[in-house]
Amino acid sequence: MESPITLERTLRASNLLAGVAPELVHEVARSAARRRYARGERIFRAGEAATFVGVVARGLVKLVRPVPEGTACIVALWGPRQTIGNLAAIERGSYPGDAIVVSDEAEIVTLDAEALLAAAERRPALAWALARSLVEHGQALHEKIGIMSAGPVERRLKALLAHLLERFGDEYDDGTQRIPVALSRGELASLVGATVETTIRAMSRWQKQRLLETSGDGFRVLDAAWLSAARAPQAQEASRPAA
Repeated sequence: MESPITLERTLRASNLLAGVAPELVHEVARSAARRRYARGERIFRAGEAATFVGVVARGLVKLVRPVPEGTACIVALWGPRQTIGNLAAIERGSYPGDAIVVSDEAEIVTLDAEALLAAAERRPALAWALARSLVEHGQALHEKIGIMSAGPVERRLKALLAHLLERFGDEYDDGTQRIPVALSRGELASLVGATVETTIRAMSRWQKQRLLETSGDGFRVLDAAWLSAARAPQAQEASRPAA
C-alpha cells in the first residue's frame, strides 16, 4: 500500500487542494488511492455513477462524449494537477463522458466522492476548493468555445495547438517549442470539429512548410511566431474589461 505521505504530496500539488491547510489535505487523503492506466484505458465511462473524483498525477486524459449517430466528440483534455469527474460527483450524478488515457500511461489519484462531499459539508475551505475546481472547468469550456469559434478549420487547428502549447508546452534553447501531447489526426479533428481528411491536409501542409513536426510523443513547433499569432484574438478578448 502506498504511503499516505506520498498521496498527500500529490494532492497538495493539485489544482484542487493547492493552498489548502495540511490537516485538511490529510483528512481528504484518507479516502485516496493511486491507480495506474495504460494508453487507451478508460478511467470511467459515460453514464456510470460518479463514485470518485480523479486528480491527474501524471499523463493526459481526454473526455469523450458519445454521440447517438456519428463519431464520438472529444470535449476536453486534462493533464497533471487537474481534476476529472468533479462536477458529476458534486451533483451526485453520472459521468458525462468516457475518460480515456491518451498518453503512454497515466496515474490518477482517486478520491471517494461521498467521503469528499461529507468532508466539504464540515469544512468550508474544502467546499471552496471544490467550487474553484468548477471554475477551472468553466474556463476550459470557455477556451474550447474560443477554439471552435476561431474561424475556418486551419485557424481552429492553430488555436488548438497554441492552447496545448500554453498548457503543456516546453521551449528549447534553439527557440523551437514542444507540445508533449500525442494526438492522432482523428483526435485533432474531433477537438476542432473538422473532418479527418481536412485535418490531414492542413497538418501535412504545415510540415512541408517547416512550421511544425509531428512525432510519436507530440508536436514540435518550428516557427514560434507562426503559432503565437493564433492566440492573439483570444488574448485580446480576455484582456477587455467587463461591461
